[in-house]
Amino acid sequence: MEETSRLKIIRRILRISFQRPVCMTCSVTLAVISSLAYFVPYLAIYRLLRIMLASGAASGGATLRCGFVAFAGAALNVLAYFGALILSHLAAFHTSFDLKINLAKKLSRLPMGFHMEHGTGQQYRMMGEGIDGIQSFIAHKLPDMVASVVYPSAMILIILSVDWRFGLAMAFGIVLAYAFHYLSMGRGGAKHMMELYYGALDEMENAAVECVRGITVLKAFGRSVGAFQKLEDAIGAYTDMVIPYTRNWEKYMPWFLALIANCYLFLIPVALWTAPDAEQWADFAVRFIFYLLLAPSLASVIPKIGRIMQEFMRVNTEVERLDKTMDAEEPAQGTENCSIKKPLLQFSDVSFSYNGDGTRPALCGVSFSAEPGTLTAIVGPSGSGKSTVASLIARFWDADSGSISIDGTDIRNMPFETLMTQVGFVLQNELLFSQSVLENIRFGNKNASFDDVVRAAKAANCHDFISALPDGYDTLIGAEGIRLSSGQKQRIALARAILKDAPILVLDEATASQDAENEALIQEAVSRLICGKTVIMIAHRLSTVRDADQILVMDHGRICERGKHSELLSSGGAYAALWRAYCGIQDWRLQCAADGGAQ
Repeated sequence: MEETSRLKIIRRILRISFQRPVCMTCSVTLAVISSLAYFVPYLAIYRLLRIMLASGAASGGATLRCGFVAFAGAALNVLAYFGALILSHLAAFHTSFDLKINLAKKLSRLPMGFHMEHGTGQQYRMMGEGIDGIQSFIAHKLPDMVASVVYPSAMILIILSVDWRFGLAMAFGIVLAYAFHYLSMGRGGAKHMMELYYGALDEMENAAVECVRGITVLKAFGRSVGAFQKLEDAIGAYTDMVIPYTRNWEKYMPWFLALIANCYLFLIPVALWTAPDAEQWADFAVRFIFYLLLAPSLASVIPKIGRIMQEFMRVNTEVERLDKTMDAEEPAQGTENCSIKKPLLQFSDVSFSYNGDGTRPALCGVSFSAEPGTLTAIVGPSGSGKSTVASLIARFWDADSGSISIDGTDIRNMPFETLMTQVGFVLQNELLFSQSVLENIRFGNKNASFDDVVRAAKAANCHDFISALPDGYDTLIGAEGIRLSSGQKQRIALARAILKDAPILVLDEATASQDAENEALIQEAVSRLICGKTVIMIAHRLSTVRDADQILVMDHGRICERGKHSELLSSGGAYAALWRAYCGIQDWRLQCAADGGAQ
């Protein structure tokens, strides 16, 4: 079973490598030629020794011929090897590019649940170190792997054909050395150790990413990184795995290296045992000297083959992990050729749980309709399911049961591109990319002209501050560019949504964490954005929903009340309680402000 799996991985690596078949075929051919040419100088020396000992001396012509053959073999070995490396590098760079593009596309199609389960550290390492490791293997190690197959085959043929007794002695020394090499890998072998190593490394990197993201919290509370228990545990698990393996490796690897470096010692007992009479001594001496010359080459070539096998086990693990991601189940892509005439959004008895088994439901039987040109506000306490509703509209996850439809078409039956042209989002903490302001806004519509971008920026009340930036719309945002305030980022995100101009808009209330000045500017921009659209607003400040066409009050994943602001207040239910609590907070803030002013 393990052998079948290993052959499958070899085929997978070769299939990845041969995405550039011409380069890799030529590279493999040159690697085979280089491996065979490696033995030419030894065979030339063997031939010269036979001539010298057979006749007592060697003619100048024979010496020159053997010397020329030896030099030509050495030169061919070097030139063919470098040619193989050049071609394998060209193939590796193209393959790496393809793998990263395909992986990025795959990650963009996978549901949010996959990303939450596997963590950003693992995905980041796979996109970076993982694919870079595959690239390095194709560029550097694949020609060597070909050589590791050709070289032992040619070597066994040569050492057994010249003198099988000396050949068996050398083979015994090599087998004994590799027995110690196998012991150094531990009980599970190299593949098992690589799986444990990368598993521990992933846990440590996931925890490290989370720690870096939360560094402001650690500093705000005066805590050190050592207080981050998850990272400490991950580092401890990694250490507990690596140190015993390293100690085991140190115990056996010196034996392996010593036996390979001194493989010629196994020839001496055989030579003493098989030493012939004086009449045959010349031929015997030639063969013995040939093996004494060949044996030291094992000290450089055989460990290199061992390192290639270790590298193969490492890239084996990387390919398996890449395959698991590439084979991960994607949300079914709809193929229905639908024509959306009006942006009518409907939830029909929708239920959903994040763990997938329904034991902890986030939504239970949610049903509502959002008519075109209306504002539907969703309110409720934390954990009531408000954000889950928005996530399901975007198909970050798919509902466990029930359906979500636009103009009567289930969104699961729509091509994802069609769905995204119908739905736009404005989140509370929008992400801006490390690109220019222009490209960040144009992200809403890649075909938009500069004038379109400017009009969207003016509608979002951000044109003035953008124009005042050092390079205007070409100013870079992020670590290598200018840093914007939260309100400025939010207004650029609104410009992006305005430029997209989707008929259905999901708002995770954009003004919830803004100061008074930014709140007024953003609220004005939002009013322009939602005009004439089907709007779903996740409301945090109840003052923003008083004019909503319908208010859905959620609690424990269910809609417990629905209606207009005045209707819900008069009913004296859950919404009325939320309103009283909200008004109490506002009164408290006013009182605090008044007390502060009086002092």
